[in-house]
Amino acid sequence: MSGASFAGEKDDPNARKRAMDEWYNESYGKPHGKEFRKGGPWSASFRKFMNDAAAKERAKYASMLPGTSNPLTASGDPTASIAATGTTWVNIGPTKANYMQNGSTSLNKTDAGRVRDIIVDKNNPSIIYVAFSGGGVWKSIDGGTTWTPRSETLGSLSTGSLAMDPNNSNTLYLGLGDPFDGTGIGLVKSTDGGNTWFNPVYLGSATEIADLIVAPGDSNIVLAATNAGLFRSVDAGASWSAISLSTGFAGVPYGWSIEWTGGTKFVATIDADPALASGTNQGQVWSSSDNGATWTRATGVTSTAGLERITVAAAPSNRNTVYALAANPSGDLADIYKSTNGGVSFTALSAGGKRYKNGNAEGRTVSTVFNTQGWYDQLLVVHPTDPNLVFFGGALHLAKTTDGGSTYSQVTNWLGQFSLPYVHADFHAATFDPTGTKLYVGNDGGLFFSTDGGATFSDSMNVGIASHLIYDIGISAANRDAVIAGLQDNGTRVRVSNTAVYNQEIGGDGFDCEIHPTNASLMLGSLYYARIQRSTDGGLNWTSACSGITECNNSSTAPFTTRLALGPADATGNTVYTHSNTKVYKSTNFGTSWTALGVSGLPTTSLFIRNVGAAKSNGNVVGVVANSGRVFLSNNGGSTWTTPAALPNNGLSLSDITFDPTNANTVYVGSVAPDGTKNHLWKSTDFGASWTVIENGLPAGVPVNTVAVDPGSNTTLYAATHLGVYRSTDAGASWTRFGAGMPLVNVTDVAILPDSSLVRAATFGRSVWELRP
Repeated sequence: MSGASFAGEKDDPNARKRAMDEWYNESYGKPHGKEFRKGGPWSASFRKFMNDAAAKERAKYASMLPGTSNPLTASGDPTASIAATGTTWVNIGPTKANYMQNGSTSLNKTDAGRVRDIIVDKNNPSIIYVAFSGGGVWKSIDGGTTWTPRSETLGSLSTGSLAMDPNNSNTLYLGLGDPFDGTGIGLVKSTDGGNTWFNPVYLGSATEIADLIVAPGDSNIVLAATNAGLFRSVDAGASWSAISLSTGFAGVPYGWSIEWTGGTKFVATIDADPALASGTNQGQVWSSSDNGATWTRATGVTSTAGLERITVAAAPSNRNTVYALAANPSGDLADIYKSTNGGVSFTALSAGGKRYKNGNAEGRTVSTVFNTQGWYDQLLVVHPTDPNLVFFGGALHLAKTTDGGSTYSQVTNWLGQFSLPYVHADFHAATFDPTGTKLYVGNDGGLFFSTDGGATFSDSMNVGIASHLIYDIGISAANRDAVIAGLQDNGTRVRVSNTAVYNQEIGGDGFDCEIHPTNASLMLGSLYYARIQRSTDGGLNWTSACSGITECNNSSTAPFTTRLALGPADATGNTVYTHSNTKVYKSTNFGTSWTALGVSGLPTTSLFIRNVGAAKSNGNVVGVVANSGRVFLSNNGGSTWTTPAALPNNGLSLSDITFDPTNANTVYVGSVAPDGTKNHLWKSTDFGASWTVIENGLPAGVPVNTVAVDPGSNTTLYAATHLGVYRSTDAGASWTRFGAGMPLVNVTDVAILPDSSLVRAATFGRSVWELRP
């Protein structure tokens, strides 16, 4: 959870953004200014390459991918036992939690992955669509009781915006790519309620589409706010033209928000100088009276501290009433502005200095709403029948005004403190049902709704949605049902029996995690910067477990994403490895204490270790992958390290190192380089003296997160790629897609039980999957 000094772990979107860029682009040591926080880590050309790669996989493996005639759903009853079939992937959650523990706070709540947009069909409010930042589009036809994923094979489940044609509710427009760390690109359209989608259309050089709207009076007019400015279509999304704005600044503006203000009028917001050429951001509001053909800059939206991201919302009952929620360049609240003429001019409400009626020690004034994250989390919505009732949200709480901006109250709290209802932190989307009876809000924890004006909120619609962003999972032969998972801003979760219920045992961001191979009561979880925690009771209670790691919780010397690797040569199961930026650590008591391995042979400067692995057949063999496409190997337990031969056609960004369980001389190395011309998987059979590319049958040019060797057959390999899981039965000579039913999704981890009876896969956006070969 985000930015709090109170009990409970937090996430850090700033650090996460930087870490993702370093992971894919090796931008270590480079400046990461405010302009860097917009957009994801991939170039436009590579995003398009991934769209093309996905199209090839759809054509090649059509029968194995989830189809519209028999759509996959998350298990309807999360508490029911789950059994995987021999050829089909089954989603095993998380789709529910009995409780969520975060520091000293425990809540009986369920969440889902990060939400980008919420759409309620005005003609049939039982039909709801939710777009998730990594989980694609989900649809409910029964008011949120059950859900079905609707964009499984697009190739990117990262979404930025979703819009419904108000004149035809079966027509949807979906902007691919989360505006902050997504990897999709383009706009896709559906004319059958999300059952099928047309091929992507590209909007100039845009890589993120932050907002979309269809003109209520003309379905041919569609407007988009993108990181390459505003765009307009006059042929229902078939083609697009950039809108020219005289912003007063060179360069392309960043479009954030668009709203209809009645008739043929619209209002939109931009950052006119996202590259900071003028030295700061330049937030602006513009209005149009001719369906977006021409635009005039609105007046009155100014701030002495400057403006950055701005969100606008009009009152449905009086479209002339428009509100603008604005962040300053520091990420805090600049002000809330109000227009009574459809966005032509605005008046500052001086909201920041006003005290909440029910202020508390965490937030006494409206100025605390963003908590320095106004670039990341903004929500603004006006009640359908009351133009003075406005809800707005940011980092840690949702707030409202009931009198058009004169007075303010807090509505929710991220930990359910201060007699306020719990709603997860980091708000991104909101809408009402047509009558205004039900308010929906979306945030880093999924979908929440209120039917009493915000006095209480329900998390029940999250049940059954498998959209969590998972970094890693751990499993154990000691309990084949057990799973531990690390989730983006949804903590570290432990599975309940063999159900889809996973309880949050640690808050904040959850990264690498492990379950002891022979004692499932012992678990390791982790947060950022080598902050490892240990449980001895199956995940119920945790203590710090980074004794001996001098870089623990040091953002300068430890990587943001903490990684763990079991030492499979240790029959007791007690050996575990982790690393800081410059050295490897080993524990022989399952994390109780750690000892640094040697550094002889490792570079003394500009070293950033990216992952570590150990051999099963020889306990003295350890390997690391590091920045600049480098591999380092040790055959004396890490006392000294050697540099093997260079990897051919290496695009850097190495992700993983794995050893053959029967022969420590056989090594596999993967890469996540965002470059379709580079290779992403190599094999050595001579301890790195030479390397061979082993990608025959893998989707060419697609990043490989990790490779797992089947414990029972060293010729059977599993590759976790950005488009799913692939298997080789000939030691990497050839590959085919493994198992039916898994979406084209980023698979971050593959875990196999020692008896080879079970394979599990973690995905960044579609939770955990299981298949029994």
